[in-house]
Amino acid sequence: MKKFKLIVILILLSSCSTNKSIVGLYGNCGKKFTDCSQIELKSDKTFGYLIYLEPNGNGSFTGGTWNYLNNDTIILNTTLKPEIPKTNYIGKINPELKNKIRIYISDKDGPLEYAIVSINGSKEEKETNYQGMVEFEVDQVKTVTYQFIMNEEEIEIKNPNHNEIEMKIKDQNVTYPEYMRDHIVKIKGRKLILDSINIYKKTKLKNKQWYSY
Repeated sequence: MKKFKLIVILILLSSCSTNKSIVGLYGNCGKKFTDCSQIELKSDKTFGYLIYLEPNGNGSFTGGTWNYLNNDTIILNTTLKPEIPKTNYIGKINPELKNKIRIYISDKDGPLEYAIVSINGSKEEKETNYQGMVEFEVDQVKTVTYQFIMNEEEIEIKNPNHNEIEMKIKDQNVTYPEYMRDHIVKIKGRKLILDSINIYKKTKLKNKQWYSY
């Protein structure tokens, strides 16, 4: 019994030590601030994330809460929530369309121009116009795939006989992860791996380039 209690105490102490070790500032900024990204994990389980400081000191900023999945993995949730969390669509049968599928794509700000669209897993791709519209000469649509900047998503169409689809896509993380929901982050040594592109090394708190959040 004493041995069991000792093991539990050692595990708790180890956990506390690990928890404390990942708290801090990650990411370093050069003297010119032309490529400055930093993320701070605070001991109260909140975080701040600053992305790119322009020469005049402006930057994109988000924040929220973080929590553990295990000793080397955490999850991030931003305070800012998307207005459209999930892509949705309305389908209908337009009798004026013969052997043709018409698709409209928009986001929260209106029609989405220059989105790349394909259907039914085909390699044929078309670009939406200023109305967010694209047309394909097929009889049925089972899936619609859109690509916009760095985002791609495939949507299943429940009724393949619908020949006119109005799709409103979920809020996008266009230039930086403005919205994060249970976003998995790996901690390896002194490195925080937000994703395959954004990897930050731990640095001293005095190097932080914003005041508060």
